[in-house]
Amino acid sequence: MAAVGVAPEQNNNIPIDEAAAAAEQNNALRFEDLTIDDDLPLLERVVRYCRSGIALQRLVHVKMLAETAETVGMNATVSTLVPLLHPLVFDPESIIRQHLASQLLPFSIVCMARSESSVETILASPQTTPRVFVEAGYKVVTSAIVSHLHALLMDVDMDVRRAASESLAGLAPQLQPNDVGTVIVPIPVALSQEHHPPSNTHTQQYPESFPEELRITACHLLAELAGAAETKGSVPRSTVLRDIWPAVRILCGDSSFKVRRSAAQALPRVLGGASSLQLAHDSILPTFTKLSQDDMYRVRKSTGECLVDMSRSLLLLDKNNDTTTDDIDDEEEVDVDVLKQLRRDVLIPTALALLNDPNKLVRHGMMQFLGPFLASFYPLEEGPLAENLPTPSEEGIGAQFFPHASSMVSRLNASGNTMTSSPTPAALEIPQKELTPEEVLQQTLPSFLVAHRVASETLHAVMKHCRNNPADPEDVQIIMTKVLPFFCGLAEIDTGDDNIDAEMRVYCAYSYPAIVLLLGMDGWKQGPLKQCFQSLVSSDNTPLPVKRCLASSLHTVAHVLGPDLFQHDLLPVFLKYFVTDTDDSVRLNVLQHFPQLLELQPPERRGELLQLWKDLCEGQDLLGARKKRSATNPMLLNWRQRDALSQSIPSLLRWVSPTQVHKHVWPVLQALLQDPVSQVQTNAEWSVPLVLRSVASDLVMNSGSEAKKWSAEVCREMISWFKESVVGNNVNSSFRQRQWFCRICACLGVCLRFGELPGPTSPYVAYGSMTASERKHLRRLLVYDMLPHALEFRDDKVTNVRLTLRKTLQVMPPKDVQSLASVGEVLNQLETEVETWESYEAPPPPPPPQQQQREHGLATV
Repeated sequence: MAAVGVAPEQNNNIPIDEAAAAAEQNNALRFEDLTIDDDLPLLERVVRYCRSGIALQRLVHVKMLAETAETVGMNATVSTLVPLLHPLVFDPESIIRQHLASQLLPFSIVCMARSESSVETILASPQTTPRVFVEAGYKVVTSAIVSHLHALLMDVDMDVRRAASESLAGLAPQLQPNDVGTVIVPIPVALSQEHHPPSNTHTQQYPESFPEELRITACHLLAELAGAAETKGSVPRSTVLRDIWPAVRILCGDSSFKVRRSAAQALPRVLGGASSLQLAHDSILPTFTKLSQDDMYRVRKSTGECLVDMSRSLLLLDKNNDTTTDDIDDEEEVDVDVLKQLRRDVLIPTALALLNDPNKLVRHGMMQFLGPFLASFYPLEEGPLAENLPTPSEEGIGAQFFPHASSMVSRLNASGNTMTSSPTPAALEIPQKELTPEEVLQQTLPSFLVAHRVASETLHAVMKHCRNNPADPEDVQIIMTKVLPFFCGLAEIDTGDDNIDAEMRVYCAYSYPAIVLLLGMDGWKQGPLKQCFQSLVSSDNTPLPVKRCLASSLHTVAHVLGPDLFQHDLLPVFLKYFVTDTDDSVRLNVLQHFPQLLELQPPERRGELLQLWKDLCEGQDLLGARKKRSATNPMLLNWRQRDALSQSIPSLLRWVSPTQVHKHVWPVLQALLQDPVSQVQTNAEWSVPLVLRSVASDLVMNSGSEAKKWSAEVCREMISWFKESVVGNNVNSSFRQRQWFCRICACLGVCLRFGELPGPTSPYVAYGSMTASERKHLRRLLVYDMLPHALEFRDDKVTNVRLTLRKTLQVMPPKDVQSLASVGEVLNQLETEVETWESYEAPPPPPPPQQQQREHGLATV
């Protein structure tokens, strides 16, 4: 226990415990110190509290700097906010310096130019957004703010340096191209030459390894700037050739292995930014090869991780070699065949050397990236793939089929990846695009209809691209003879460590579809790929992630191989190892991609697979357990599988005949429409119009009097089930069932409205153009069988039922459904009722007392 004595001499009459209490009381924060005056204007508030002695108040308002600058405009920002920055750069709290560094990029955009676009828009597309540079503000950015970022790059805290590096790299594309080489690039070049730590200050103590950390930061920043050079007009290519590459080349020979490792990771972006075949052949690739033979295993391992990007950057030299972007005198013609030969001569031997490296970590690291490296040989840059895709660019297909190496397709653009945390000011009005009638209808569709259709169209586009643009025969030959055995060996690898073996099999399964896409049917027929697939799925100790990967990509492999090989080689494996699997994720992937597999079956053999699909859906793991109510009931736990099943039915109906719809699909849909989970039920409702449309008499083979009779009987059966089994009579039915019936009618109305659009419509499944007889068939079912029953809910005692009916009638086709007298009368009645509710205004509450108003304006931080 602490001894009690006398206080110091000046307080010798006060006991020490009382003196400590008095000092603590004087130093304690008062309530007034912890509050922020919300009544202050935004600019005055930020100025006041950025200078506060309380770190939390400074932090809150430093995060508001970009938002405030965008709100108050350029002049107030330059005159009032810029002077606040210098003390904050040297703030004792590192978290404040970190957030300041992230705010300086959007802050600078406001300072240097005037534009009607938002800061977020300018960050995304600096070269295409119209701006007017202002000399005074531009000078502030290129001198003061860049100087602040330079100081933050020298910060002792790693997170502060990273944020400053991202902001500086993002600032480069925002400047005029001629200023990048004189304003931005000298900063990382100077950092790359740091070998002595700065002098310690009272706020920052620099460790001995600090110069090494600065050179690593320089590697990352130089890589970001070189990557930005691949965006036309962002960073001049001459800057990469004359300034960035010499600095990176020196860092590749640094005495520190950490610096060499970071420099190796920067080489792919420098290669893409330089866009020079001569430089790649004479300098960049030899440097990369030397690093792959480095004495330190960590450097060699990093080169294996970079092989993917090196391969893609090398082939993109032809795309990036634009002679009109800057002032380079010695332009060169790039031959794609020369690039491919250079890749075969340099990168494949490097990969083989790393696969045989004496260090097991290097070997395992190269095995991890072997699949993505082989996938980079697919000619993704050849052929008009983007024109055939439902997505706006090739980046989408790269992310879908090469998700492990999406950077291969689109080089990293620092300005695009640097995001501000500042929200868009409330006063900023964002213009709304006027939608066409078709776009308005598309917004009524659920997202899964769009996603499934886009995925299907994308798959077909890639198959077409693969047939029209096969891989280079020489690439295929060297891969098949030298590299593919290593990849296929991952399926049966035995390192003595079960965890490592499982990881390697997962890497193999993850990249397997891309390898099949590269080598095609010929590569499959030669044997190793087929044996690799069988080893992955039939092994007794197959890791669960392997089966999940293969289950999610089996439809892609099947489409690459074609119907014949699918029937002979894949279908037996699918039936034996995937359909009967007990894992929920494997079964979920089987259900999601079953329509794509059914597409490859001949029409006369689809009934067998459909019966298997029906049995799987009605089994005890899915719909068969709906009557059980135990705590372990799968019916309550696997609703996501049932939801995936309901979402896949629209795609499935494209490949099913009318009789198969009635026999196999309709019983499953009935169970989904009665699901206790509302999301499953709602998604299943969108399949009802498609099922009713698919049993139209015109779609039945040998259409005639018998077909019309069969169609009428099936439709009568379905409509009767809706009315009697689900809705029943109004007295005994649940209000949720009555809402459900209204939503079914709404889905039919939306389908009819899509059918009446002129010309070819959207690429969405089945909700597109219809023949006149198909539309007549659906309209007859809606107007004469479904809608009269729904109109009886006009006076329903439950308000939500009447509101649902109102929304249903609003989406009906105006010409031939809303124009009906019965429909118009009910719709007018419900609209009048809603207008009555909206016209009622509650009286305003009494104003609070003056004291409460004053306290209301203070918000505690």
